[in-house]
Amino acid sequence: MTELVRCHREQRPARPPQPRAPHVRDNRLRPSSPAWPVYEFAESDYCYGIGPIRLRLERVNWAQPIPHEGDFWLGVRGVVIDRFGREGAVREMLIRAARVPVPPACKRPRLRVLRSTPV
Repeated sequence: MTELVRCHREQRPARPPQPRAPHVRDNRLRPSSPAWPVYEFAESDYCYGIGPIRLRLERVNWAQPIPHEGDFWLGVRGVVIDRFGREGAVREMLIRAARVPVPPACKRPRLRVLRSTPV
């Protein structure tokens, strides 16, 4: 039964892109997560694939680097982008840590509080 549950969880349909806007949580305005651009990785920079691959990264496991073949690798989840720019399947793979780009900065919106002046 655990095998059925595990396999069922891995089979999720691709989500439509969500808008990248600030959102409110716990009555506070929180900045959105940054949108990653599309990156291309050579065959030597990721495990278990043939040829270069183009990905829009969704998640990088920075906390657990994996030693493999004398180098450190990171677990990555991303959407495969074909040569025409269309989104494909979601893949999880290992990518060489030196090749994983740092995510774009999450810009914090400025919230200005209007204070009333005493009269």
